[in-house]
Amino acid sequence: MHDWVESLLALQELDIRLAKMDEQLRSIPEKRKEAEKQYATETEALNSAKAAYQEAELAARKYDGEINALLEKKKGFQSKSALIKNNDEYRAALLQIEMCDHAVATLEEKQLEAMMALDELKENVALREKELANGKKRAEGILDDLKTLATNCQAQQSELQAKRPELLKPFAERYPDEPYLERYQRIRAGRGNPTMPCVVPVLDESCGRCRMKVTAQLRNDTINGKLTLCPNCSAMLYCE
Repeated sequence: MHDWVESLLALQELDIRLAKMDEQLRSIPEKRKEAEKQYATETEALNSAKAAYQEAELAARKYDGEINALLEKKKGFQSKSALIKNNDEYRAALLQIEMCDHAVATLEEKQLEAMMALDELKENVALREKELANGKKRAEGILDDLKTLATNCQAQQSELQAKRPELLKPFAERYPDEPYLERYQRIRAGRGNPTMPCVVPVLDESCGRCRMKVTAQLRNDTINGKLTLCPNCSAMLYCE
């Protein structure tokens, strides 16, 4: 392998590591939003569960008032029936009492159903509270991890950036008139994914990046140390 290729590969390795650090840093805000959104969703789920429980609780309490009103009404009919001497009026009073009993039984059945539903809603509130507590811990853990990741990435970036000038020296000192560095920088700047290499080996007579077959002449030029590019993906080629 030619010296200039080794120098480019060392520089490329560092640049790819820098690009990966940058990629991780750029992903942090979105990951933070996702964690916060998930926690907000769980909070909303708890609020909805509480609202449903409170609404059902109010509805269940209404039955008490309606049942008590009917029982008072029944007492009134019972009191009156004791004073009635006319058979028709007495039967009418008994019918009213019977209707009150029927209405009370119906309301009590509905009240029982409402209480059973209320128990389920109460369990749902407890479940949502547990989920929110776990969600809070999870969100806090994710946010702490992202904070640590940002700190570590920034520290590694600074460390790698400090090494870069040393890796650029060979091109200024040994290859000042060669286009190796300029071509490398141009290719990297034009690629959509800076974490992918642009200096790649010829493997089995094919480009190590796109796997397209290279001509024998191009391969020979590469072996001889000439600056060659893949005609398909424009990657810089070298032979090991």
